[in-house]
Amino acid sequence: MTLHSLRFRAFCQATEDEEKVARAVLFTSGAEKEDIERTKCTGYHGNPILLLEVVVTKAKMVKNVFLRLSLEDRADLLRTIEDRVDEECTFYFRLDKQEAFFSRIFLGEKEDENDVIAVHGKVKTYPKTRDGALEVMREFLSSLDQ
Repeated sequence: MTLHSLRFRAFCQATEDEEKVARAVLFTSGAEKEDIERTKCTGYHGNPILLLEVVVTKAKMVKNVFLRLSLEDRADLLRTIEDRVDEECTFYFRLDKQEAFFSRIFLGEKEDENDVIAVHGKVKTYPKTRDGALEVMREFLSSLDQ
């Protein structure tokens, strides 16, 4: 497996339907309802926010997340890979939360973290270097189209 796991995170504002946001997170991750963690938070202005998180650890489920993306989105991940891997060998991307409400999976282009499902995972590489993680992710993303 290329990634140890994938973590999916979405904020649910008081104006949003919690079950719809949960369904969007579960749809994108492929996880089960009992796998979702809910954490109550407070926004900058004192507004209640619910953080919904799911961690996917099974290799097949991790790979399936990427396979469900369009060819264009996978190409975009590959093209922007330098911006998506940090020094700790973590790979980042965002999915469009609104599209996930409608059972569609697309990369999220919005800057506002309330409009996306943030996804990240630790890349398996030894020794643990950013260059190694970049190479592993390039190989993995390229192999999906074959």
